[in-house]
Amino acid sequence: MIKKNLLIAGAMLLIMTAFSVNKAQAQTCVMPPSCDDLGYTMTEADCGNAVKFLKCPHDQSKMFCLSQEEIDGNTVAHVGDIMYSDKTFSTELIKTKTPIGVVFDDANHLAVALDQTSLYWSTERIDIPTLGNCSEAFSCSTNGKQNTAAIMEYVKTNGKTGKYPAAEYCTSYKPSTVYQDEVWYAEGQWFLPSMKELQTLYNNKAVVNASLRKVNAVTLTDNYYWSSTEYSVNYAWGLNLNNGFQGNSFKDYGNGYVRPVLAF
Repeated sequence: MIKKNLLIAGAMLLIMTAFSVNKAQAQTCVMPPSCDDLGYTMTEADCGNAVKFLKCPHDQSKMFCLSQEEIDGNTVAHVGDIMYSDKTFSTELIKTKTPIGVVFDDANHLAVALDQTSLYWSTERIDIPTLGNCSEAFSCSTNGKQNTAAIMEYVKTNGKTGKYPAAEYCTSYKPSTVYQDEVWYAEGQWFLPSMKELQTLYNNKAVVNASLRKVNAVTLTDNYYWSSTEYSVNYAWGLNLNNGFQGNSFKDYGNGYVRPVLAF
């Protein structure tokens, strides 16, 4: 009887041990990552004239590939190009690079930021002597960087911090897409565009917006945008990107959009 009980106990122990082993093996078993998970999301047709490509080890029809442009980017900018933090440009988004703007003026090397806001030009109606008054939109103060510098010097000299939010926003702007700024696109390098520069942006609005969509950035809206060009003591120039209308409004009119610009 004792021998029989020992045999039964031994059999049960063997079954329990086998169950425990199987259970442990089931818990540690994981599904291998798919080709998509590993980044092999393209086909041979998608790769076209790619110069670098890899095939998924699980499925040879799934590939990862890069064109030469995607590897290097272009050092020469064209209107509508996406501008990256390494100062290269491309017509299509290079996923391995960090976009910071879109080129809208290749002749003068200007790019518009990926971000915008809505602010007052100023909270007071005071003439800025070094800025100069322009009775016509494009007759003077055509350099936005110089205009913005004049506004900010007035702010600094006269203790006016917070009273010129449009210019202050642009000079304190830095791309939200990057964690560490390089000197050429860091805070202090961006500025409020002049009317002439805004007009160029309006002329190229369609192609610029197409590229802004490629990088999932806020597109240029059909609204009034502030320039850094001053009209008079009370007014500053702005441009409606819906229809290209040029007008001047009270500096403390709060519905003006502000889009920083960078010279590269």
